[in-house]
Amino acid sequence: MNKIFIDFFPIISSVLILILHILGYTATLYLSNYPVFLIWLLSGCIDIIFMLKLGKITRSFHKSMYIDKLTQLNNRDFFYASISESMEKLKKKQSYISLLIIDLDNFKSINDTYGHIAGDEILKQFSNILKHNIRDIDIATRWGGDEFVITLPGVNKKDAFKIADRIKSDIHRHDFFYNNSLFKVTASIGIASIGKEMDINAFIDLADKALYKAKTNKNSVAFLDACIDL
Repeated sequence: MNKIFIDFFPIISSVLILILHILGYTATLYLSNYPVFLIWLLSGCIDIIFMLKLGKITRSFHKSMYIDKLTQLNNRDFFYASISESMEKLKKKQSYISLLIIDLDNFKSINDTYGHIAGDEILKQFSNILKHNIRDIDIATRWGGDEFVITLPGVNKKDAFKIADRIKSDIHRHDFFYNNSLFKVTASIGIASIGKEMDINAFIDLADKALYKAKTNKNSVAFLDACIDL
C-alpha cells in the first residue's frame, strides 16, 4: 500500500486538491457564506495534511539515498554532490575548502576480538564526536568501514589543522563503552586544503596521502599541500 501511495501520491494529491477547489468555487455561487466557509476550511485542512505527508515522504526518500544507516552521517553520494557544489563556488569566489580523512587506528582488532556489533557501537559513538566538532555547513561522511571524511567549506589549512587536532584529542580522551566494556580508541587524520578549483578525485587522493603519512605514527594529524610535488 505504501509503495502504491508513494508512486501515485503526486497525481492523487493534485486531483483531490483540484476537486476541492472546484467545489469551493462552485459553493461560492450557490451556497450561503457559512457552508462556503466550512468547505474552504476543509479544503485547507486537506491541503495541509497532504503537504505534511509529502514532506515526510521527501525526508524519508532523502534519508534512504544520502544517509548512512549505522552512523546517521552522510554517505558517499551526498559527499560527491556537496563537494561538486563547493568546487563550483570556488570558480566564482576566492575561498578555501579543506578535507579531512579520518581512520580509526587498529579498529580491525576490535571487530576481531569483540565482534562486529561491538565495532558498530564504537562507530556510532565515534560519529557523535564528529558531529559535535563541526559546524552546520560542514559535511561529515562515512566513507566506508572505519574511514570518514569531513568537508570544511571556507576553512584554510591552518584552521583545518586546529579542527583535526581537536577531533583527534577528543577521540583519544573519550571512553567508548559496549556491554560495560571500556575501549580506548585513537584516530589518524589526513588533511588537504585548496584555494582554487581542483579535480575532486585528485583532492581526495591528496588527503588520502596525508592520511597515509599520519598512519605511520598513528594518533596523529598530517597535512599535504596541493602545491607539494607528490
